Amino acid sequence: MPAERASAAMLDAETKSRIDSARDILVGKVPDPKSQVEQITIALIYKFMDDMDRQSEELGGKATFFTGDFKKYHWANLLDKRLGGHERLLLYAEGIEKMNENKNIPQLFRDIFKGVFLPYRDPETGPSTKYEIVEP
Repeated sequence: MPAERASAAMLDAETKSRIDSARDILVGKVPDPKSQVEQITIALIYKFMDDMDRQSEELGGKATFFTGDFKKYHWANLLDKRLGGHERLLLYAEGIEKMNENKNIPQLFRDIFKGVFLPYRDPETGPSTKYEIVEP
């Protein structure tokens, strides 16, 4: 197997593992599989927007999505070791709930985030010391 294919397979397995882990975390608080998929999808889109901002800045451009009043919801802020699990969870919950008001993102993304909320507020379920948000 060429190295490129092996690398892609490892990435796919790693991504699948992370998604499975997120789903396992949600199972106790969000028993409905449809809701689990929705929560994982929202988190992936949120992280994707942050990745796009970071890549733009690395290439000499500017952030697009997490700017102005929305800068505080930047993914790196969720990784801040000074925050406890409850603070991280609240910051993320607030970020996804307000993202549909962000005029810096395309209408499609605002529509995706419209009415989104976390169905739980338990830091043991969300990003906590037991289940850390990690940078891929």
